Amino acid sequence: MNMRSIRIVCVFAFAACLASESRAQPAVGVTAIAGPGGLSNRIVILYRKESATAPNRLDPAVQAVTLALEHEFLNRQYQIIEPSPDTYRAMDQGPGVIVTFAPDAGLSLIFSVYANLRPQPGTDVGIAEVRIDARVFVGSNLLAAEEGRGQIQTRTDPALKDYGERRGYEIAAQRAAMDLVTRVDGRLKSLSPEQIASMMAEDATPGATFTVVNPPDAGAAPGAAASSQAPAPGMAAGPSAGAPATPATSPAAPGAAPSPPATASASAPATATGKRWLLSVGVANYSRVTGIVGAGTHDNDLEGTGTDVKNVRRTLQSFGFGDQTTTQLFDQAATTKAVRDALARLAASVGPDDVAVFYITGHGMEVNFGKAGVTMPIFFDTDVNTPPDSALNFAELVSLFSQVRAKQLVMLIDTCHSGGATSQMTTVAVTARSVVVTHSGGSPDVARVLRVAKGVRGDIAVMSAARADETAVDLGAGRGGLFTSNLVKGLDQTQGLAPIEDVYKTYVWTPVHNFCHDPGGGGGSCEQSPVLGYGGAGNKIRLAAQAH
Repeated sequence: MNMRSIRIVCVFAFAACLASESRAQPAVGVTAIAGPGGLSNRIVILYRKESATAPNRLDPAVQAVTLALEHEFLNRQYQIIEPSPDTYRAMDQGPGVIVTFAPDAGLSLIFSVYANLRPQPGTDVGIAEVRIDARVFVGSNLLAAEEGRGQIQTRTDPALKDYGERRGYEIAAQRAAMDLVTRVDGRLKSLSPEQIASMMAEDATPGATFTVVNPPDAGAAPGAAASSQAPAPGMAAGPSAGAPATPATSPAAPGAAPSPPATASASAPATATGKRWLLSVGVANYSRVTGIVGAGTHDNDLEGTGTDVKNVRRTLQSFGFGDQTTTQLFDQAATTKAVRDALARLAASVGPDDVAVFYITGHGMEVNFGKAGVTMPIFFDTDVNTPPDSALNFAELVSLFSQVRAKQLVMLIDTCHSGGATSQMTTVAVTARSVVVTHSGGSPDVARVLRVAKGVRGDIAVMSAARADETAVDLGAGRGGLFTSNLVKGLDQTQGLAPIEDVYKTYVWTPVHNFCHDPGGGGGSCEQSPVLGYGGAGNKIRLAAQAH
């Protein structure tokens, strides 16, 4: 029996473009996509390998599907925009390539194709069949799931087998593509331009309720423009005016001799005297993670995260974070569901006078098939190809954490996709005018994360190991992450009495920067710039328990 089965994944992105001065009407058969740039009929077509063993884009079946879809879209007056050779080379990597969409990316079809040739017993005839299973997106929002099918009889006798198979796939692909594109076009015609524009809109939440702290002598921090607006009532307008903590003796080298503890700023408020809660999440073993390079092996393991969670717990215990109010999820316990459940329990347990800390250490990455710039931690059970709405990204995590009714909330994030094979991850971003290959990190954009922290009743601070376009260094077993090792050192040396902004500036940002950029720092040419953002008086939070 001669049977051939292929599974294929492709991406079709309908990118918005700038309207001309004449405001030309869309071509017949093309839905008006109303975005920031106006109306458009441009389509970018990409083939994305589903696995390392999947056929490349030159495979006859892949070519048949691609050409058939191009033909159907051209028949409906769409323009086919060719991606650059760099984009094709990036997509050929298969697993580990992340595809994201700018808010103005318009329509996208992410689809798999099943192609097979079924010989009919006792005859020289076979059935060539192609099925296209597609998810239709507007921007990064899922619009619908659609399917297109096509099949035809073809010759399978030895003299005509190769020609019959190739021709059979061509005709079956044409029929499947016509079926699919007809369904997609109907879906789009059912939407008004206002509905599509709404689905493509950026998060317009005002940025006046939070501030991103400027690192020492570093100029404006990423996202700092959001704090240039007039602050909302009761919100901090800028960095703390309190005196900074005493600098460490040798901040560049982890393990340097400690300096005397800093004294608390006289202007900073006393920390709440209620209970103190810690939720700690860490992953070292990445052999169960699927969809990335090295999946099913230990190629992506992080040796330092075990040290990180131990050191954070030890330090915070000395500040009153006891065992009964601490939840630690590590490796196989650190699943997506377990993190959701732990945050729900935290929200149900924490009181209005309490302090809650949420700490994450491990790999991070951009959300596959999601909005460009949205990043997520890689938990023990993460599947890179999981639909964005079922994954836990950093924006959702801080949104869930902000539902905890504590007086003070602190989120500490030591992630990116540095180390191991995950450093090879490439992001292909579909934008309004082109398809761009980028190499961004997996650390959260603190400004974006804070924008979704709505309804916080107290003060909140979010500190990330690196900017969104950078990676974070893992120093290995016994030393931990570069970010966490310096954070813990700063908390120990100040005995938790210094405001978190002072700890960030003196004990975190400065030594991390020196480690990466000073010739004698030991870090070589790494790029890592920790970021702190806050709402309310979050920059003045002290993690050590104090009396009123």
